[in-house]
Amino acid sequence: MSNLKLEIVSSRTVEGVDKENKFVAYMVQARQSRIIDPEPANAERRYTHFLELYNGLKKEYPASLNNISFPRKILVGNFDPSLISSRCAGFEVLLNLIANESRLRDSMAAIAFFQDVELNEARRLIGEEKYDQAFSVLETSFKLLSKVYTDRSRVVLSALCRIVACAGCSGGALAGPVERWAQLALRRYEAVSDSDLLLMYIPLLHTCISIWEILGRDKSKLVEELNSLRKRGMKVDSVPSLMEAIDNLNTSV
Repeated sequence: MSNLKLEIVSSRTVEGVDKENKFVAYMVQARQSRIIDPEPANAERRYTHFLELYNGLKKEYPASLNNISFPRKILVGNFDPSLISSRCAGFEVLLNLIANESRLRDSMAAIAFFQDVELNEARRLIGEEKYDQAFSVLETSFKLLSKVYTDRSRVVLSALCRIVACAGCSGGALAGPVERWAQLALRRYEAVSDSDLLLMYIPLLHTCISIWEILGRDKSKLVEELNSLRKRGMKVDSVPSLMEAIDNLNTSV
């Protein structure tokens, strides 16, 4: 049995700039199921996100979803409390299936569901140079993904490195807040051997060296690690930025 519990813990009606943009946001909570989880992870999703998840899984694993009845889309009455309650129940059936089947969690549809809302928002904020806001969004994303996937999975390592990369783009403004995340990323990489994931490691080291310099930390071990990789024949100079390395890795999937 999986140690993951996914459920809808609340919903709210979100007012847009006009009535046509009004929608219901459903709060998805991910937590450990076998213990009292002191830090569950929460993220809001709309009906369309659940629909995309269902359609994607149905396409990849039709047999697994044969007994799933997905809440249908309607044109009027979307904000009726009874409909919202019914949809919550239907969404939870789908989420429970995902929680208990690792192959469904690892599907592109599920990864997109758990990752893309926050990732797209963070990218928008980074593009607007609002690094502190993007940093907060990426922290929320990492906490959610860490509940759903393993510590050294591609999606979790990418999310962790993206937090560091965001701080690296901030010109030193986020060096303090990112230090613990950078240390965690370096520790996670101690047991990573997948060649594709290692493509992020050298840019990570460069970014951490810059952060350590800003904070006045001893960077000698990081420099030694780079030199060790250089002696092993790896290219450690003129490499992509950490953010570019993450994006290159994700687009190569």
